[in-house]
Amino acid sequence: MHFLVYCTIFVQVTPVRNFHTKIIILSYFWKNSVVIRLFSCISRENHYISTYLFHLFIFLMKSLRYLSALALFVCSISFAHANLSISPLKHELTVEAGKEKSEIIKVTNNSDTPITLYTSKEDFISGDDTGTPTFVKPQNQTSDEFSLSNWIQIENANITLAKKETREIRFIVKVPPKGEPGGHYGAIFFSPGAPSGVQVAVVQRLGVLILINVPGDIQIAGSLESFQIGKKLENTFSSTTDFNAFPILFETRFKNEGNTHLKPTGRIELIDERGDILKNVGKEAITSPAGAFIGEKMVDYIPVNDGLGNVLPKSERRFESVWEGFGYPELQPDGTKVVKFKDLTSYYADRAAEKRAFLQFWESIHTRTVDKIISANLVLTYEGKDKEKKEFRDSKKITVQYEEQYVGINYLVIIILLGLFSALGYYVFIAVPASKERLRKELMEAIDSKRKE
Repeated sequence: MHFLVYCTIFVQVTPVRNFHTKIIILSYFWKNSVVIRLFSCISRENHYISTYLFHLFIFLMKSLRYLSALALFVCSISFAHANLSISPLKHELTVEAGKEKSEIIKVTNNSDTPITLYTSKEDFISGDDTGTPTFVKPQNQTSDEFSLSNWIQIENANITLAKKETREIRFIVKVPPKGEPGGHYGAIFFSPGAPSGVQVAVVQRLGVLILINVPGDIQIAGSLESFQIGKKLENTFSSTTDFNAFPILFETRFKNEGNTHLKPTGRIELIDERGDILKNVGKEAITSPAGAFIGEKMVDYIPVNDGLGNVLPKSERRFESVWEGFGYPELQPDGTKVVKFKDLTSYYADRAAEKRAFLQFWESIHTRTVDKIISANLVLTYEGKDKEKKEFRDSKKITVQYEEQYVGINYLVIIILLGLFSALGYYVFIAVPASKERLRKELMEAIDSKRKE
């Protein structure tokens, strides 16, 4: 193993230009190695086998040279990707036909070495029902209805950033006078260049999504396709209404039938059999105006599309919301507050404890299995053409099984008390009167005997 490592380093760094000369020199320095001795031993027995193994050795050495170069390139690409940051990652603009608008992208080289970035533009469309975009090169675009890349102009095609440098890259979205109204979608990518002499088909890249809306004949139409409740089984959603453990998954499907992107948001309220809204069932992120994470807060509903994801035109998107339990705040070492969750049994046990601070001596805690019916009420809204709210509602019932703790009679104490009272009653009403009667008879007999004397 050490021999192969030294071979790789030697082939890469030795200044000798002829590769076969490198092999001869390497063989000279390693004439006492196992490989060379193996060649010499075999050559005495079979010249053809020795020749074959030597050519195989040369082939492996050549492969090591190219593989090491590729490995160095992959490492450099990964390093560049890990030390490159871009903000913001998404721009949403409104640009009228025949007008233009410019925006800024901040690119930061966080590494200690300079890096050269190359920019490119592509369109994107809805890739699947999770909202993951599919990027399409302009020449491969089959329709220009929602295309944007040809309207984007980037200030700098190639960028070289010094170590720790942050640079503002300006881009312009220029809508043609006859630009089609509605949504148009594109992306700007930043990727490091390949080292000279290495041919690589795919490199890692960072992208910025650009969504614009061209005013005019805007068609805004959306519909709630389905609202289901279930759980994940091997990363596949399985619809059910009976649960005995968290998490419980809510799947909301929304269809955009218009020609611009929509941002539906909503909430799911959980109501028990008594009509009470369950408290602290969800959480929402708290962010600064710049978008930095500050902490989390508890809410009395389960948010739908809390991340404000878009649904592109002529597409359908699935939003997953999770009921993890009943929340309580927990302070982290960095000072932020996050929400943790407890199960249904602990939740109702805590509620019972709030009502009863202590137990009477004849009471005790008992456990029983309970099937609780809970109504999940969905309210989903999106903004219409004139800023009016379009609203959809749906409701489902689920059954959640859990172990309920309740206050009941302590039967052991009752049995002991009954035994004590029975003993006391026997003593007071039977034993004592009988003893008195016996004593009275003895006294009467004693008196009678004295009279006879």
